[in-house]
Amino acid sequence: MHMKTTFFAKTACAVAALAVAAAGAATLDGIAAKVNDDVITISEVAGAIRRSRPQAEDMNFAAAYSNAVNLAVDRRLILREAAKRKLEIQEWVVDNRVREIVKDNFGGDNNKLKTALAQSRIDPIDWRNQIRDEMIVQAMCYQMVEKDVQATPAAMQAEYQLHRDRYIRPARTTVSVILLRPPAAEGDSSVEVRAKDVLDRIAKGEAFSDLAKRFSADSHAKDGGQWKDVDPGEAFRPEIAAAIAKLGVGNISPLVNLDGWGFIVRKDAESPAKDLSFREAYDEIAANVKQELSAARYKEWVSRLRNEAFIKINPPPSDN
Repeated sequence: MHMKTTFFAKTACAVAALAVAAAGAATLDGIAAKVNDDVITISEVAGAIRRSRPQAEDMNFAAAYSNAVNLAVDRRLILREAAKRKLEIQEWVVDNRVREIVKDNFGGDNNKLKTALAQSRIDPIDWRNQIRDEMIVQAMCYQMVEKDVQATPAAMQAEYQLHRDRYIRPARTTVSVILLRPPAAEGDSSVEVRAKDVLDRIAKGEAFSDLAKRFSADSHAKDGGQWKDVDPGEAFRPEIAAAIAKLGVGNISPLVNLDGWGFIVRKDAESPAKDLSFREAYDEIAANVKQELSAARYKEWVSRLRNEAFIKINPPPSDN
């Protein structure tokens, strides 16, 4: 369906925790930075840049590198502060987190994890230690930054008045799609012939949803081809979005042929964009206020840690 993807930015603490997690075995390929007696290698930073996509895709090399180095520095400082405070993560908690990662990323198969680590030349013990460090950073961020953050009524009202554009419910559309594959072999019926047959069946009273389940190659075919409450411009290619825009509710498009694939679309429902009231947007307003307060506290906290440490950041390597 060629869906577009969107990215939701992580909070500052989450980024710090994940910046160089599972970086792999350190490689003596050059020093990116020193934090007191600790060394951050160039390969470590390069790994962080790879994992930071799509954020890094919007930056040039120098900006992405600088961002990754500074996040790595912050992470080392937070881990140092955790050690001073004797904050530790019990092994059973780390075990639970490892099981979650294996379940979410490797289908619960430990052998797949071992294979992935071996292919990346990452020592399993080093990887586990990185997971522990990530959890320690997250725990420190919670204790020092997020724990006591409150969204006061005054702050929420100010946020709502200053950023009304954030509290608009976008227009949404529910559509049903029948996607016809290109002919698989010579002599197979063309997309046009099959589309005519489908449209004729609909005209004679057959249910769109039944035909979608029977003929459609779309990922939503099992649901009768229905895509609920989507922004067509985000969910579909421009040609399909344009066809949907021309339809009234209940109407069906003619065949849209894209690269040999045939699309038949019905507009099932649509709702216009709406300015949300304070009450309707309450939870989102509170979340935004807390996030902004947390970001400010994080910046202040890390600035204090930096002022108490020796930090040397070397120039980035050439990106040629």
